[in-house]
Order: sequence, then structure tokens, then C-alpha cells
Amino acid sequence: MGKTVLFREFEERDTEFIYKCKNDKDLNRLIVGSFHPISYDEARNWVHGCMGEHESYKYWAICTNDDEQRIVGWISLSSIDRVNNSADFHGIVIGDPAYRDGFAWIESYLFIYDYAFEVLKLNRVYGHSRIDHHASQMTHKLFHVTEEGVLRQSVFKDGKYIDVTISSILRSEYLKFKSEGEYEMKSVLQRIKMIKKSNK
Repeated sequence: MGKTVLFREFEERDTEFIYKCKNDKDLNRLIVGSFHPISYDEARNWVHGCMGEHESYKYWAICTNDDEQRIVGWISLSSIDRVNNSADFHGIVIGDPAYRDGFAWIESYLFIYDYAFEVLKLNRVYGHSRIDHHASQMTHKLFHVTEEGVLRQSVFKDGKYIDVTISSILRSEYLKFKSEGEYEMKSVLQRIKMIKKSNK
């Protein structure tokens, strides 16, 4: 099975897409942070900030797997700590509805883990998600991520306090599961079916 998407550096042409996504309230409904509309200039500055290499963070545009390589979303690592060899998997945004069938999402997780553990040689990748973000909770099971705990009422959003989960995966765990074929697309799709079946 061929890849649905590719991952590339951000480019100036991505600004219009970012501007629309950053101002889409529904798309930002389940993010941990607060939502606020931005101007086109702010979107351009954000894109420029994502370009190139940075010591503490790295962003990629998720793009179509063709000659156009049109942006459909983005993915990032933040708080990269080369002393403790850890990073925050800042999350995935799929802004193009045509790419929300799950494949781009799975490929994004596999890409970020490969980069973090194989390229950067990090020891720990962690993340935060709203406790009511059910897709993220399923992801923990899907990619063998350990839920470490709940940060109670840690985010104030939409007029209320929201609990946030913190989860992580270690390099030793990633390499073990990878060697067992657990991160092959076929295996991931089989686990999705099993998880959905057990949740019925």
C-alpha cells in the first residue's frame, strides 16, 4: 500500500491554508490550548516560524503524495530537550477534510516516532490531550503509548476547566514494538478494528 501523504518543510505558499485552519473554530475545538482568530500577517509569520531548523522545535507540513505536494495539515515536535532526550509530540492537525479518513493520521504518527527515535535518538516522547478527545485516547492503545496520569482541571476553555491526560512512549518500547511489526500499516489497521469491536 502506497503512502497517502508526505512530510516536507513549510513553504510560503502554505500561508493561505494555515490562515483558514487557524480561524476554523470547529477544527480547533478539541485542542488543548485556547482558540483565537488570527490575521493573514500572523498566519504568514507563523509559517515563517515553522521553516528551517530550530533547537527546541520542529514542524512539518503534511502534504499530498504527488508532484504538487499541496499542504493538507501539519505535525510537530516541541520542547525538544537534548539533555534529557525528550520531546513533546505537539499533535497533528488535518485541515483538509478529504484526508481525514485515518490514513494520513496513522502515517503522521509513524513518521513522528521514526523521526524522534531513529533520527534524533530521543529516549522519551510525550504528549497531552483533552480527556474528552476520544480519538487521542484510542491512539494510546493503537500505538502502545502509556497513559501516565491526568492533570486535573489544568485548562480553562469554553467557560469551564478541563482535565488533560499526559502520555508517553519510550525509545526501548518503540524499538521493541517496531521489531515485532506492530507499526506496519496492516498491523495498525487490524488493531483499529479490534479496538472498535471492544468498544461496542
